[in-house]
Amino acid sequence: MSVNNKSVCESKHFEAIFNTHSTTLRNYIYYKCGDTDLAKDIVQESFINLWNNCSKVVFEEALFYLKRVASNRFLNAVKHQNIVLNYSKQKVSDVNLESPEFIIEEKEFLIKLQSAIQRLPEKQRTVFLLNRIDKKTYAEIADLLELSVKAIEKRMHIALKTLRKEIGNI
Repeated sequence: MSVNNKSVCESKHFEAIFNTHSTTLRNYIYYKCGDTDLAKDIVQESFINLWNNCSKVVFEEALFYLKRVASNRFLNAVKHQNIVLNYSKQKVSDVNLESPEFIIEEKEFLIKLQSAIQRLPEKQRTVFLLNRIDKKTYAEIADLLELSVKAIEKRMHIALKTLRKEIGNI
């Protein structure tokens, strides 16, 4: 049992774990697989697994447990498949005051950027998206991925260097 005697089996503590970690866990899995529905399913299954095994999990280790379960479920679900990110859900405003040339260039740039991000190795892509999309700090990402801050800095440096080389200064 934990130092604070918090039990994962108590609904208020389980709910606190869910409220604190579900979005981050979903985003983490989404960045790995590029499929929103799959990410949501994996997170839901992970929390069900946590609830079913709540008496075996120490409260302070619940996030570690969830990440391990989610990662294992992800690996089982996407084995032998290519990982593809889908950013086509970005809405473009119906009213646009820019010139048609600017709009075309912007769309071309976004396509080029998305393609370049997709081609990044998974570890670099995950760090890049957690930082640039979720606005997580390197320390938060290091904690989430169970790596050192230096490892996160190195992955981000290489990702940015690769993206700059492919599409120019971003």
